[in-house]
Amino acid sequence: MACVSDQTAAAGPAPPPDQSPPPDQSPPPDQSLAPDPSQAPKRRLTRRTIRLAPRTISLVAGLVATAVSGAVLFGLPVPYVLETPGPTFDVLGSQDGQEMIQVDRQPSHQVTGELRLTTVGANGSDPGSLSLFQLVEGYFDGDDALVPYDLIYPRESSSAEREAISAAEMTSSQDSATAAALEYLGLSVGVQIAEPQSDAAKQVLEPGDELTSIDGQPVEGFASLKALVDQVGAGEEVEVGLIRQGAARTVRLRTVQGQDGRALLGVTVEFSFPVEVEFGVEDIGGPSAGAMFALGIIDKLGPDDLADGRVIAGTGTVDADGSIGAIGGIRQKMIGARRDGAEVFLAPEANCDEVARHEPAGLRVVAVASLDDAVRALAALRSGEDADLPGCPTR
Repeated sequence: MACVSDQTAAAGPAPPPDQSPPPDQSPPPDQSLAPDPSQAPKRRLTRRTIRLAPRTISLVAGLVATAVSGAVLFGLPVPYVLETPGPTFDVLGSQDGQEMIQVDRQPSHQVTGELRLTTVGANGSDPGSLSLFQLVEGYFDGDDALVPYDLIYPRESSSAEREAISAAEMTSSQDSATAAALEYLGLSVGVQIAEPQSDAAKQVLEPGDELTSIDGQPVEGFASLKALVDQVGAGEEVEVGLIRQGAARTVRLRTVQGQDGRALLGVTVEFSFPVEVEFGVEDIGGPSAGAMFALGIIDKLGPDDLADGRVIAGTGTVDADGSIGAIGGIRQKMIGARRDGAEVFLAPEANCDEVARHEPAGLRVVAVASLDDAVRALAALRSGEDADLPGCPTR
């Protein structure tokens, strides 16, 4: 809008808003008082030089060097593995549309609830792949754990070798779980020689030999084989009954001493099962799911609904004789179990020192040393007579 002076307003009515004044009136003051551009003085441009004190320059340079060094340092690899809570999987359910445990018999009861195996994520499983920044971040995260690399992986092993070992451990744990579960259910499990190991065993045994007796006592599965060999002193001779290529025979074999001082036949064994059991497991390795696999098989083939509507999680290796052994990363596994809704966690008794005082809120931990312990614990939970179930007390 054009501006008018007070004098112009007194001479006559002001023009309507947003219109120019009549041509016989003087221009508005803001125009008549504008300087003539031709008469404007020329401006001089002055250049100023800013000089920094030497101390300031040193400070700035130091800060830049520190920032660059910090960025490089935090990107450097460190010899640690960062363990994090991994996903859990219901062994009674499916993974990617495939049942995790498949048996060739129909269950005798409705399966309810969940039996969840637990896992641990490992950042830095390749040597030097964990950065200092990730290490510091994990250090302040209460759910994670930093473990020296050499305590978990052989330094000289490649990624492919570690994956192959992990896959082999998973397959072995599934075989042991199947043997332990079927023997728990009273089904006969055949035991064959996979490979003679000791010099004495190589002389008289061959791969594929089916073991039938030790010193005349029948072998009715791996648990009975182990019990019979335990009765023999290390270094003593035993009479081994076997079937080779359909023919029964006996051989004499001197036992060897194991790491725990017990007698061993000096062989590795494999099993034949009266029930076909398969596993639909992807991207999970290691032996620590064995105990939960065994419970899943018992649930599917046995008379009882073990979970009975609850979410039960757990971990632990399992031997073919039903012994449940210690595993790594149990604190992260408990956190993952509680995150996924578990109410009860079955923990190997051998891990109790790591469990005590670290149980997540709302998760009840029950310590078990064998498959029998785990099944009894679940039965006590179903009946409500669970007050005396063992936990992991502080010492």
